[in-house]
Amino acid sequence: MANRRKPTKEPLDPTTVTNAAFDAGVRAVEVSTAVARGLAKGAVAAARAMSESFTQAADATIRAATDIAHDAGERAKRVAPSATPRPRRASRKTQGRRRRP
Repeated sequence: MANRRKPTKEPLDPTTVTNAAFDAGVRAVEVSTAVARGLAKGAVAAARAMSESFTQAADATIRAATDIAHDAGERAKRVAPSATPRPRRASRKTQGRRRRP
């Protein structure tokens, strides 16, 4: 039995190879562009979320500071009347004594 020769493969057309490589490169660029867009969208979404959380934190801080200032003002109003000097009271020990003329 004789060895059969394998049929020879026809060499590929260089333009076909070039076109295939070009298409693959274009697809790779499109994919990387899509990934970059996705990352950019994700980054924008993360930045928005961070901005909103910072805004909420700032609002909470401002509210707390306002409440503290308001409470301090109320406390000052309550304390103010008792801050006026009053005449001293004599101690129990000296209460029963007479004053010298």
